[in-house]
Amino acid sequence: MNYINLSLFTIIGISLLSIFFSFWITENTDNDASAINLSGSMRMQTFHIGLAFHDAPKSAPALIAKLDGTWNSFLFRGIHSSEEDNPLTRTFSAGYSHWFNIVRPKLLGAIESEQFSTAELYSLFTKQVALTDSLVDKLQGVAEEKLRNLRTLQLLSLALTTIVGSLIFYLLKNRVEMPLKNLTEAAKKMGQGEIQQHLPEGGNDELSQLAKAFNQMSAYITKTYSELETLVDARTKELQHNNTMLAFLFGIARKVMETKNQTLDYNAVSTELANILGNSELELCLFTSGGDRPYLQVGADELFKACGKTSCANCKGCAPFDAPEVLEISHKYPITHHDKQYGVISIKTAHQEPLKPWQDQLLRSTTDQIAISLSLSETKDQDHRIAMLNERTVIARELHDSLAQALSYLQIQVTRLQKTHSVGKYESQQPIIDELREGLSSAYRNLRELLTTFRLKIDDKGLKGALDETLKQFSSRTDMDLSLDYSLKNLPLSPMEEIHLLQIIREAGQNAINHSEGETLSISLKQNLDKSITLTVQDDGKGLPESPEKLNHYGLAIMQERSRHLKGVLKIENQSQSQSQNRNKKQGLAIFLTFTPSYVDSPGIETPDIKSSDVIRSA
Repeated sequence: MNYINLSLFTIIGISLLSIFFSFWITENTDNDASAINLSGSMRMQTFHIGLAFHDAPKSAPALIAKLDGTWNSFLFRGIHSSEEDNPLTRTFSAGYSHWFNIVRPKLLGAIESEQFSTAELYSLFTKQVALTDSLVDKLQGVAEEKLRNLRTLQLLSLALTTIVGSLIFYLLKNRVEMPLKNLTEAAKKMGQGEIQQHLPEGGNDELSQLAKAFNQMSAYITKTYSELETLVDARTKELQHNNTMLAFLFGIARKVMETKNQTLDYNAVSTELANILGNSELELCLFTSGGDRPYLQVGADELFKACGKTSCANCKGCAPFDAPEVLEISHKYPITHHDKQYGVISIKTAHQEPLKPWQDQLLRSTTDQIAISLSLSETKDQDHRIAMLNERTVIARELHDSLAQALSYLQIQVTRLQKTHSVGKYESQQPIIDELREGLSSAYRNLRELLTTFRLKIDDKGLKGALDETLKQFSSRTDMDLSLDYSLKNLPLSPMEEIHLLQIIREAGQNAINHSEGETLSISLKQNLDKSITLTVQDDGKGLPESPEKLNHYGLAIMQERSRHLKGVLKIENQSQSQSQNRNKKQGLAIFLTFTPSYVDSPGIETPDIKSSDVIRSA
């Protein structure tokens, strides 16, 4: 490609030289037109001076001075000062000398003497005009010569550019276009599957080197293609095994997540696993850590008894269960999770062949999935037991703080009634009977409220739906104006946190309805700037009584216990008159609960910035 580069540099050089010389020539012709015009004006000024001598001799000196200035113009300065001997300088010198040395002195002398000969003046002016005409012709000839030189230069540049361009076109056609066309056709055929291609390799330029490299590539691809064909079948079989393996494991994982409280169908898992492994006898046994026999045994019971039905001692391994056990006739894969063994999968291959890597990986992954399923089941059961115990503790406290106290009060009243009956004070029995009736009504009302609370559940609508349902229940039992400000739509709360919040709100709401004697009840749930959550339950009733002996009657101990489960701070206070918006109303009671939800402390979780509109402002 060097000759193409050289040709391109030649074209660029010719273009630059042509532009430079054209600019130089045009630069030298800038003042030619002005000089021709000025020399023509000198002829007119000469005629004007002749007419002045004939008609107005007094104006002749001014015209002579003007013509002097024209001859000494800067346009003629280069010609006048030039030392070259050429027709232009000679013509200019003849006209200049004739004017300043002959014509001008005689004209000035005639003006001073006021005597002049018309014939003599005519002869002088005629010769001066002839010299001026000759100068004009010479200037025009010089300008035309410059233009001819410019045209000659442009024609020469055009010819050279055409010759070099034709050479480049020829080179591009034969040394670039044809090789590239052959290369393109060969590449297109290779793309269509004809990988055996050969290009001409004549020459030492870049395209020839590319043709050689292309031929080498074609030969290498042909060789590689033949080798790859032998590997495709093996890879295809391996991918089929992997695909089947992944589908099987994915199915188990999906069943683990979907079964929830149900167990896997181990018989189906064992059968499908044996079919995937092929030509294998497989048995799955599940046992407890302290048991001596399996509580579940599926697989080839009759053909292959890897585990005895009376003892599991040979199948139990020791933590940390690093690898499967390879026996003379079988392989045992322990089903373990977190250093706890739940069972074992035993497999026997046909003709005692060793397991392939993909079979070993499949068995390991299957045991992991089964162990995770059993571990999740145990965890769910344990969580359910813990949640049941916690809720039973809360229920027992609620029964103790409400119904048990009411029954104790009724028992005291019955004792009083018995004493009045034994001493014969029948007139004192009626007030006691009235108190018994009121106590029974209160106990029955508390029982209904407890049953409503115990039946409460949080469905798919979440905490917001449960709170709306709670407010509907409250509205059916009171004339108070109820309002809910819920701003936790974008915050995840655990089920236990939702249950404790709901129960605290219900307890505080029931207290306000039953004891506050107020007109409004407002409930607010918002998030603070420090990512904690604040619950506010506020009424405008009579507030909390000062006597501490009745505090448990309002379920405050239950709310305190639930706030401890939330790891929060519960604050209960009567509102002052300065905090009340209407001084004519009662002071009211406010309950504040502040806690930090569990998701804030979860590792790897970043909580977003909180808008100021979502933040509760402290009083």
